[in-house]
Amino acid sequence: MLYLLMNLNGNTGYYKYQVALIDSKNHKILDILPCRYKHELCTYFKKFSYIERSKVKYFITDLWETYKDISMTYFPKAKVIADRFHYFRYINIALNDVRKQVQKSLPKSEQKYFFHSRKLFLSKMDDLSDEQMKKLEYILINFSEDLRIIYREKEELLNIIHNCEPEIAKNKFSNWVKRNLYVDIPRLNEVAKTYFHWSYEIKNSLEVTYSNGVIEGFNNKIKTLKRIAFGFRNFNRFRTRILLLN
Repeated sequence: MLYLLMNLNGNTGYYKYQVALIDSKNHKILDILPCRYKHELCTYFKKFSYIERSKVKYFITDLWETYKDISMTYFPKAKVIADRFHYFRYINIALNDVRKQVQKSLPKSEQKYFFHSRKLFLSKMDDLSDEQMKKLEYILINFSEDLRIIYREKEELLNIIHNCEPEIAKNKFSNWVKRNLYVDIPRLNEVAKTYFHWSYEIKNSLEVTYSNGVIEGFNNKIKTLKRIAFGFRNFNRFRTRILLLN
């Protein structure tokens, strides 16, 4: 059995965020919880016997500390896996922050080179056209060493996640974190510290192909459902309608 937990920005009932509990293997929504507070999650999972909870092999989550605590307490035999999409977002956000800082520091005559550059930096290098690559290389070479470094580290992390064997990937990831814990770029330091704190769960993600990808499909359906219904005030109606998506 494989459980995924997803935050829903349902803004329904008394809470802003609800939680979807999903069986990734069978692509089924198991339940919707009214909030993501720890006490609510504890109360819910206490209803299941230890034998049932011990059947859960993997627990996939974003970098939300409460979910990790819940998995360790109620699913002692499950391997906790950090979702790749969510932890990779951290380096992308940091890269984009540095890009914007550099752009703002330039005179207007040079800012033109940064217009529409966000996609260039956040896309995989292999996905860029020759023309896009030329523009990206010009920016990296001419404007900021910090920007060049953090972009290089982003691409290196992508390679570790997607192109390396598990044991090699884990060793390279450890080296990536150690290297960037001490680099003189504050935003990159912050990302490295976050990855260091979640290194066990991130390394677990490099051993398996499981991810929260199935969740994103359900999330899009739920967003569409909310939009069509112009939102839900009553949590029970919201929960029932989502469960009908199965």
